[in-house]
Amino acid sequence: MLAQPFGGSTPVSRSRLGLVGIVASLLVGALLALGCGSRKSEEASTAAGETNPGEEGWSATLPADFPPDLPIYPGATVSKATEVPGENLKAGWTTPDEPKKVASYYTDAFTGQGWSTQRVDRDDGILVLADKPSRTATIGIGTRHGKTTIDLLAVELH
Repeated sequence: MLAQPFGGSTPVSRSRLGLVGIVASLLVGALLALGCGSRKSEEASTAAGETNPGEEGWSATLPADFPPDLPIYPGATVSKATEVPGENLKAGWTTPDEPKKVASYYTDAFTGQGWSTQRVDRDDGILVLADKPSRTATIGIGTRHGKTTIDLLAVELH
């Protein structure tokens, strides 16, 4: 067992730590593809196989059984959602609020619910990584078309 990577006191296994690293890497890649809303970043997103609401598997509404322990930014508009029941959930929102304000909300909300968190501020966006025994969540926060985008990937741990 390894020490908790996000400042908590619960030990985690190497496989779990590896999963958190994979999720974080995927989200960093997604943030890089989003860039600052430029046409090139939109082309990169399409080339990377990202889908939009209305395409197969995506909806512009959250599932009825959206987990209550995954915070939703107040006043944000759902832009996309999809899930594989019992495995993972992906969702996205937009808000006019500044990315740093959104990141602070998520760090505080996850921590307040007993999640271990880590925040990574980069020039191209902010990541909030959250971990608890049954689930890991990664929030990618960036800007696109003059709005702050919030992308969630939550993975159930078995």
